[in-house]
Amino acid sequence: MLRYDRALSSLGARLRRNPRAALAVALAVALCAGAARKSPADEALPLSLEDAVALAEKRNESLLMAIEDRTKAGAQVKEAYSGVLPNVELRADYRFNFTKPAFFAPEEFGGGKFEIGSDYEVTGQIRLDQTLYAFGRIGNAVEFARVYKRITELGVADARSRAVYDAKRAYYSVLLAEEVEAIRRRSLEQARSHLRDIEHKFEQGTMSRYDLLRARVEVKNREPELISAENGLSLAVQDLKRLLDLEPEVTPVLLDTLAYVPMEISEDRAVAEAFEQRPEIISLELNVEGRRRLLAIEKAGRLPTLDLYGQILYQGQADDDVLDPFRSRHRAVSTFAGISLTLPIFDGLRTKARIRQARADLRRSEHELEMARKAVSLEVLKAVKDLQSLKRSYEAQLATVSLAEETYLIAETRFKNGLSTQLELTDAETALDAARANYANTLFEYDLAIAALEKTLGRTAGTGSEDTDGRTEEE
Repeated sequence: MLRYDRALSSLGARLRRNPRAALAVALAVALCAGAARKSPADEALPLSLEDAVALAEKRNESLLMAIEDRTKAGAQVKEAYSGVLPNVELRADYRFNFTKPAFFAPEEFGGGKFEIGSDYEVTGQIRLDQTLYAFGRIGNAVEFARVYKRITELGVADARSRAVYDAKRAYYSVLLAEEVEAIRRRSLEQARSHLRDIEHKFEQGTMSRYDLLRARVEVKNREPELISAENGLSLAVQDLKRLLDLEPEVTPVLLDTLAYVPMEISEDRAVAEAFEQRPEIISLELNVEGRRRLLAIEKAGRLPTLDLYGQILYQGQADDDVLDPFRSRHRAVSTFAGISLTLPIFDGLRTKARIRQARADLRRSEHELEMARKAVSLEVLKAVKDLQSLKRSYEAQLATVSLAEETYLIAETRFKNGLSTQLELTDAETALDAARANYANTLFEYDLAIAALEKTLGRTAGTGSEDTDGRTEEE
């Protein structure tokens, strides 16, 4: 202490001799004090369950990747439409012949070598190609692209559904960890309070040393339980921050609590709803439709195509002036248009093989759809039964907590009046803590079961046609 006083006196003397240093120290102290007061408020983030879900929808990486896939599919739809629209090309060439090309006349015409062309040549053309009829190729290609785009939209919906469920699970996990930590902290405070009472009674000679030691052991036993609960809470908070992509210095302050909200739904209705809304089921149904379109495209490979084409051709030549090919006396313009019919006769059995592959893919997609329906039906039935079972568990745990609280009050009264031992009170406390922990865990499982059922039914999937910020995709 003496050294500390001397150090302060020496620092004060130096600051008095150096006013600038004194000002710097004062500013540093003020800044540190302001930061200390400001930091907790800046780091705290009030967070409701709805806020957590909204953040997950905006920042979930799997969802963002699914949105990019949807954007790509939208571009593929436009690409498929290119078969309907005309294809127009403009081409221009300017060439200098170091050695002119030549042709050789037949002997019956006197033979000889004749140069053709000029030193400078210019060629320009505009060509138009338009498919008039392709017997379903283009139409089915466009419809397949639309089906694929809808499948990617359902991929966004599925990713959104999983992101919502993960956010709720992490949020509920933090709430459960907070409840457990509060129970352990309250238990330790009660044990310490009882220890103080026993120490007081021991000093008065109304309590044995055994009871005193037993109370001290009980305090020591409950301290690790609180430490474990605090670690569990810290890990749950970190997991929530990871899922929501929160900054390390941000500490979420949860605004909602674990609560029992009754939910009733019949098994038949739940299965029907899942078949109508589950992105996986709708996606597989669309996949069957897409495979039918692909089969139609492959079958159209046996049929002819009818095309329209036309061209405007500009030609110019000159020997002595680089600009002469552009002048009217050294140029020529030709135009033509036509219709072509292409009929495949034999392609080495390639089209036949591709049709067989497309038909096999179609049958496989139908089997996948049927398997998915069976799996979803079983998943829905399990989710409904789990929710019903947890409802009964909640009612039982609620009654258990009430009985445990009443038992503890009786045990505490008996102990204060000297009618029972410390062991009896400890047993009542342990039973009450266990009942409260089981009650909180049942609430957690019930709320999580509702979130799982909503995901299973497809209620949290959304339409898949909007981005995470609510804006529709830009076409």
